[in-house]
Amino acid sequence: MTHQNMTASTIGSRALATALDAVSVMGQTGHTMTLASPNPTISKVGSLKNGLNEDTIRQFFVDMIEAEQ
Repeated sequence: MTHQNMTASTIGSRALATALDAVSVMGQTGHTMTLASPNPTISKVGSLKNGLNEDTIRQFFVDMIEAEQ
C-alpha cells in the first residue's frame, strides 16, 4: 500500500483501527495487558502503607503477576 495519496488523518485513522482490532482480538482470547513493573503510584503507596522499599514492592508485583499466569 502506498501512502503518497493519504493524508495524515487517514493514516492515523487506519493505525487506530488496526490497534483497536488488535485489542478486540486480544479480549476475545481472554488475554489481558498488565504492567511490566509497578508504576510510581503503586510503589509510593506500598512504601507509605507498609514501609517496604521499591525492590520489595517490585518483587511482590512480579510474584503476583506470575501467580496469575
